[in-house]
Amino acid sequence: MERVEWLKQMRSMAEALYDRISPQYWVTFGLHKNEAHQQYLQEFLERVVPGGAVLSAGCGAGRYDGALLDAGHSVVGIDQSAGMLARAQERFPEIRYEKLGLQEMRFREAFDGVICIDALEHVCPEDYPGILRSFQEALKPGGILYFTVDTIGPEEAEAAYRRAKRRGLPVVLGEVVDGVDDAYERARVPGQPVPVDLADRAVYHYYPSLEQVRAWIDQAGLAILEEG
Repeated sequence: MERVEWLKQMRSMAEALYDRISPQYWVTFGLHKNEAHQQYLQEFLERVVPGGAVLSAGCGAGRYDGALLDAGHSVVGIDQSAGMLARAQERFPEIRYEKLGLQEMRFREAFDGVICIDALEHVCPEDYPGILRSFQEALKPGGILYFTVDTIGPEEAEAAYRRAKRRGLPVVLGEVVDGVDDAYERARVPGQPVPVDLADRAVYHYYPSLEQVRAWIDQAGLAILEEG
């Protein structure tokens, strides 16, 4: 399979999986919030304009959107999964949610702040720089972006790359996908809840080096205020 078509398939599968697990989201996934995310989200809230407009990008079921509301911000949430957005809208009816993938963002100086938590690891390297540029364009002058980057060690990345190549997949270094097809089929079994670890294995992951992300940040016209 050509890489372009394969990446489209990976994205379609991720959307279908998140639609599939959305009814169980707040029970299985939503109550376990990452302490580091909470810390840096609080720092983001201290930096962004009080009462300003904030974009929650790749918001899923709105896991961190309540904190934005509690801080007095107007919030727009976007995600490519209709199922997850439905769960978010149920929980936060005052927020405007739109079915929109990170790759399709076209906002222009619309937000004082943008958050993107636990989403970019599902973005391929071809799309990553454009998404960061879209974040920059979505921000008003002086706006603040908080996003997370998942990383793995070089040995783990190399091992995953070799496994995927042996399966004939059109991968690049940093992608962890060799178990996606098998896990995805297991996660599709009707009437069964999907365990957290299985849901994670059933979707595409890409782990860029921090050096690469820093280069993309610079190319996007963004500046790093803090990294941790």
